[in-house]
Amino acid sequence: MKTEILQKDAKVLRETAKPVPIKDIGSKKVKNVIERMKKAMYAEEDGVAIAAPQIGETLRIFVVNGKVFGSEDMVFINPEIIKASSKKKRMEEGCLSVRWLYGEVTRCEKITVRAYNQKGEKFQRGASGLLAQVFQHEIDHLEGILFTDKAKNIRDLPPVKINIKFVFFGSSTFSTYVLEELEKAGLSPILNITSAKDLPVLPEADVFIVASFGKILPKEIIDLPKHGSLNVHPSLLPELRGPSPIQNTILGLDTPGVSIMKMDEKMDNGPILAQEKVSIEPWPDHYDIVEEKLGRAGGKLLASVLPRWIRGEIEAKLQDASAATYTKLIKKEDGLLDLEDDPETNLRKVFAYSTWPGAYINFKRKNGQEVRVIIKDAKVKDGEFTPTRVIPAGKREMAWQDFIRN
Repeated sequence: MKTEILQKDAKVLRETAKPVPIKDIGSKKVKNVIERMKKAMYAEEDGVAIAAPQIGETLRIFVVNGKVFGSEDMVFINPEIIKASSKKKRMEEGCLSVRWLYGEVTRCEKITVRAYNQKGEKFQRGASGLLAQVFQHEIDHLEGILFTDKAKNIRDLPPVKINIKFVFFGSSTFSTYVLEELEKAGLSPILNITSAKDLPVLPEADVFIVASFGKILPKEIIDLPKHGSLNVHPSLLPELRGPSPIQNTILGLDTPGVSIMKMDEKMDNGPILAQEKVSIEPWPDHYDIVEEKLGRAGGKLLASVLPRWIRGEIEAKLQDASAATYTKLIKKEDGLLDLEDDPETNLRKVFAYSTWPGAYINFKRKNGQEVRVIIKDAKVKDGEFTPTRVIPAGKREMAWQDFIRN
């Protein structure tokens, strides 16, 4: 018999769970509760962990699916957080008891938990990243707290119930992140085109999806599918149309975001299906970090709107062309810094060009020799721009202080 996972309106999910008496830890009753928890967790494809209240038991127990972390299942009885890092991070969460809502929750990046195992032995377990997030989420359950109590940017992302045939066009790392999020949501393309050279014969599809493809598709291709072609663009259109929106977001904006647009024959001009601001902390940050955040946000946003677009439930809204701004192709010489420029501007250039072309200076040594130095990282302190990690021409990466001492 399948153990039901209680949903958010269940009263028990709002109660503070009771500690398990030490003498009862190895009892048949507690073992049975743990087995029921595991069965309920395993029955869900996305089951990462589960707390006892989620199956109606007000006991301070949670179980983590070891398969997710390459280990045995982890059982925590009477857990308590004894150490937590001051550094926090906003992470996306969902919950088996709050189907199918997802949101961003700020969690400590590292924690240490003390608990008892199934043998009644006390132990400590440190965790970081996803595992630390899971521990905090489950301990919240034991306090009668749901992640939605803390979450921001909550979205409804129900499982896809219609078969959508789409061709995916994407030739960059950004597009890889978009596609990964679509596939996580159960949306897989019938054809994935990763090169703009020599397009293959295109199959019949409901919709084409384009994300950083590197080539402007002609109108006759855009209009082929019944539901048109959609583009995932890493800016809040009509701002930053064109080929380098991520770099220019880092260079000059404080509000990163993504847009889902129905394509027309003009570049980034079509009507908008959905937009979303994306929180990136700290801001600004290096290109590869911003690219991943925006790519994944764009994929999740598209996954949430695509079924509704196919069903005709979304009306795209025209962009305000008078508010449009444009970007240009980044050139190698754009990376050259003038150390006399505004410190914040130089720092943003280091971040924006960190993947390519690289921010750099032409450094003159005391002997008059000029050396090209790529600045990999930098900081602004007390109004002064200072490189921290550099790669001098022909050398390995090193600390700035080590470079100027040589």
